[in-house]
Amino acid sequence: MSESTFDPAQGTEADRRGWDSVAYGWKKWAPTIESAAQVINDRLVDMAQLGAGHKVLDIATGYGEPLMSILERVGPSGVVVATDLSPEMIALARERVAQAGMTNVAFYACNGEVLEIPEADFDAALCRWGLMLMADPDACLGRVHELLKPGGRVAMAVFSEPAKSPLLSIAGATVRRAVGVGPPDPDEPNIFRLADSADLERRFQAAGFDQIALEQVASECVHDSPDAYVHFLQDVARDIVRLLEGLSPEKQQDIWQAVAEAVKPYQAADGRVHLGLECHCIAARKPHGAEDAW
Repeated sequence: MSESTFDPAQGTEADRRGWDSVAYGWKKWAPTIESAAQVINDRLVDMAQLGAGHKVLDIATGYGEPLMSILERVGPSGVVVATDLSPEMIALARERVAQAGMTNVAFYACNGEVLEIPEADFDAALCRWGLMLMADPDACLGRVHELLKPGGRVAMAVFSEPAKSPLLSIAGATVRRAVGVGPPDPDEPNIFRLADSADLERRFQAAGFDQIALEQVASECVHDSPDAYVHFLQDVARDIVRLLEGLSPEKQQDIWQAVAEAVKPYQAADGRVHLGLECHCIAARKPHGAEDAW
């Protein structure tokens, strides 16, 4: 077995640049993304048991979800701290909050494993679609445990097995096959890194959490046509786009056409493409202390 050459420090900087580069693509496609993701946002908010006045940490907030859903639940008396690795994503989230007339949010552009923020003693922490893309997800969970108050709750969403999320798996497999690249290293950041639910639960337990609850939440993302789906990927799927770098425009076009063909079995009579996704939504509690052992 060859030794992995993945460098977390270099990966973090590359990730920052990568997410900056697709930030406005995510803004452009926000209605499409959130029509599929709102059920996940809602479930995370429920599993975190958020209420009015709570102090909440939103990790990897992107362009502002589940941040906006959190704000609706905690109300004007609540306090939210939103973090993301990408300053461009933070700028978009800040814009959304300002447009909604809300002022009870503090933003920090920082690494999710380290979470260098001055605040602590959170009632809850949430993270949607961020943990599996971190170089060290266990470090993130450990840091969240530190930042929560005793009895505080964490709720996160990661993607389950590839077969349950054709929205992501079909394009990724098609492009990798076309460029002659094998599957991602399971020990490196990738979209399905935490698909093993037993492994995911073990990581939360190892970080010191109890009352762990895990469930699957399914949804679907609808695109107007196979070509519209390809345009969506070109704007938001930074890892797929990166695989095509260096290829001729003609070769890239051929591969994108192969992706469009691959999703045609999911095309309905009206021409729209319905692609499913499934997430593990997991919640847990930071114990109050020694009394919880009795």
